[in-house]
Parts: sequence; structure tokens; C-alpha cells
Amino acid sequence: MNRRNFVKGSAAAAGFMVLPNWVIGNAPSPNGKLRMAQIGAGGRGSAHLAGYATEDIVALCDVDDVRAAKAYENHPNAKRFKDYRKMFDQLAGKIDAVSIATPDHMHYPIAKWALEQGIHVYCEKPLVRTIWEARELKKAAAKAGVVTQMGNQGHTHEGLRYIKEWTRAGVIGDVVEVLHWTNRPIWPQGDIKRQNQPVPATLDYDLWLGVAPKKSFDSKIVPFAWRGWKDYGCGAVGDMACHIMDSSFSGLDLGIPVEVEASASGTHAETFPKASTIDFVFADKKGKKAPKVTWYDGDRAPDLAKINGVEEDFFGMETMSNGRKRQKNSSGTFIIGEKGTIWTDTYSSSIRVYPDDFFRELRSSKALPPKTLERVKGGPFKEFTEAIKAGKQAGSDFSYAADFTETALLGLVAIQAGERIKYNAKKMRVTNSKEANKYLTTQYDYKKGFIPS
Repeated sequence: MNRRNFVKGSAAAAGFMVLPNWVIGNAPSPNGKLRMAQIGAGGRGSAHLAGYATEDIVALCDVDDVRAAKAYENHPNAKRFKDYRKMFDQLAGKIDAVSIATPDHMHYPIAKWALEQGIHVYCEKPLVRTIWEARELKKAAAKAGVVTQMGNQGHTHEGLRYIKEWTRAGVIGDVVEVLHWTNRPIWPQGDIKRQNQPVPATLDYDLWLGVAPKKSFDSKIVPFAWRGWKDYGCGAVGDMACHIMDSSFSGLDLGIPVEVEASASGTHAETFPKASTIDFVFADKKGKKAPKVTWYDGDRAPDLAKINGVEEDFFGMETMSNGRKRQKNSSGTFIIGEKGTIWTDTYSSSIRVYPDDFFRELRSSKALPPKTLERVKGGPFKEFTEAIKAGKQAGSDFSYAADFTETALLGLVAIQAGERIKYNAKKMRVTNSKEANKYLTTQYDYKKGFIPS
């Protein structure tokens, strides 16, 4: 029996069983370390590599030699590749886990390829570009029976546990509204045009494009500002919602929205808007009315008048250690209850309860509930590697991550549809607009050889 069939058979027999990779066909490294491959070695990939410093980096894959130069220098013994397909082919059976830090449009094909090989997968957020991709990757991960994790690091932070414990205990009363915001996009987005420039000699642009349509190279898109372009990224929502909205999606166990409505400014056919406001409607549960959830990005922000006790200069300017000024609280969340409001930052790492005197009373009267949820030690990369070694799932596994990403991406569906959408998650269908359903999937030709046959 070959390794791929063993993985499929084992997963099918045991449901969502997770096995250490050496159980399913690979011998462990002699030193007990995981054999890691990093795809996307420059940029965000450098943080991944730092997170795996105690493991064996056996392969580095990047389409740009300049971007990957530091990684190559730091890991001289790792095999180098530009094409992930060649890497998986040549190192079959010699990789325990792969970590993906590429532009969004290549998350699905690379992760799918790894799952088909029975390799554990860590993938940056958002998990994928489209809702169809999220559904397919969720199924593929369950079938493979390996450890998976999305890179929304806030899911490992203690602040998220406090939010869950305190809201479940009714500390701030019933939650009636949630306000999420970010100052993204901080890259050009909206009414901009693509340039036609020569491709740098160090970049394999065809491999960078991957499954995306063949279009001209533009240095203002590659390597950083691709997020604003529909062919490659998911705009401000894709960049930050899978961080910021975890405080409501996971913290409040809201599920997938049933209706979404968006308004946007600075729209363009090929790019996402400069700014948007998105209203998410969730189903009521167990006789409790679901809170209203609103997302703001660009130059839009929530009305501070809704928050009792918040300081007037909450969104004011502050001076950093280098003397430069920046806006305070440029992204975050307010969870508004009938009695008080919980604020948390981008990654649910810090929390605060408003008004201050209300929180002081909670503490003095010992009204805060005890810690009941397990805390994560060491951050997302360590959680991932430790889960592999223990043969258990990570917290932000693809089952959770796919649903969370689907929730965020429904905001983009509403933006592109230009109308309020009603969504049936069981059928993966917009029920009130046949035209809007085209935004649930992709127009890419997956038969181009970038995913396994």
C-alpha cells in the first residue's frame, strides 16, 4: 500500500483521527525533530522559519531568489526549490510538515497538494480566496487525517479565552452588538490600474501567478500589494478579518452568517474597495438573540458614542519610540453587552472592560469567572509542531479555519454583489440573488497542473 492510500484509508476508518507522520509512512528524524518545508521563504515566511527554529528545515521553496536570500543564508543545508510541485515530487516521504506563506491565491492549490501527500499543513490566513476553496480544503483535510492550522495567531492568545469565559458567564450581560475595525488597506487599493513592467531576472513570474490569469507584471503588485487585487488576494477583509473577527466568531460561537450587507467606496473591477462597512446577521441560538456584527475598514470606524466610558481620544495620535506618530487603536473590537463592553486588540491578546468603574466593581466583588479553558503556550508555530508530535489537532485547524474564512469571505461576496445577500450555509448558496453565487467560487482553471490530479 502506498503512503497516500494508507493516509486515506486510516482517516476514513477512524473519522478525524490524527496520527504523527512517522506512523503513516515516514520515519522520524534521527534527532526527534520534524522535517519542515517552508513555501514562501521571504516576507512573512521569515516569521514561520523563526517559529520552527527548533525543527529541521529540510526544504525552502520561493519563486523569488532575492526575497528568499536571507532564508537561504540562514538554512544552507535546506534543499532549494522555486516550484512546490517539484519539491513535493523530489522529497516524497522526506517531509513531515509544510508551512505556507504565499499570496492568498496559491494557498488552496499548495495546501491541497500537501494534503494529498499526507503531509501536515500550516497555512497563512485567510485560509483561501473563495468559499468553494474553503469547503474543498476542509474536506481534503478531514480525509487526509493530518494536523492542520491556519495562521491566525490570535487564536492562541489568552485574551480570546477570557472573552469566551466572561461572555459565557454573562459578565457584561447579553451581548447585543459587536464592532470590528481596521485601518487596512495600507496598500494601494480601489481605483488603480495595472502597469506593464519587465519581470525581474530573479523572479519566476509564471510560478508566482500559478493558478491566476496571465497578466502583466507590476512592481506595485508584486511582491507586497497583491492583497488589493481580486486575482490574488481578498483585500482588507482577507488581510485582517481572520485576526480581528476571531473575537466574535470563536469568542461568541456565532456560526456562519445568514445575511450580509455591505457598502463600499473606491470600487474597481479588478481590485477591492478603498473602504467598506459590512453588516453580518447571525442566527439566534438557544432562545438568545444573536448580536449585530459590523465590520469597518479603510477610513471608516465605529461610533465611540456607543461605548459607555471610552476615552475621547481613543482614536487619537500617539508618539512611538522612534519619534514617529501613529493613530492609536487602528484596529480592534468592541463587544457590547447590556452591562458593559469588552475591548480587545487585533489579535485578541489584550482586553479591557468599559466603563472602568464597572470593571473595578467586578474585580472587587470577585464576580469574574475562573479560568476554565486551556491556555496555549508558545504561540501558533509551536502549537502546530507540538500537535503533530502529540498526534492531536491544533486549535485553528482547517475545520474551524474553513468556516471562519467562509464567514469573512461572505463580506466580500456582499461587496461584489452590491446588495444584501441571504445565505444558506448548508447548501452553500445565496438564496435571493442567483448572480451573487458566482462570487462563492473561482474562475481559475484548476486543470493547469497546479493541484494534484
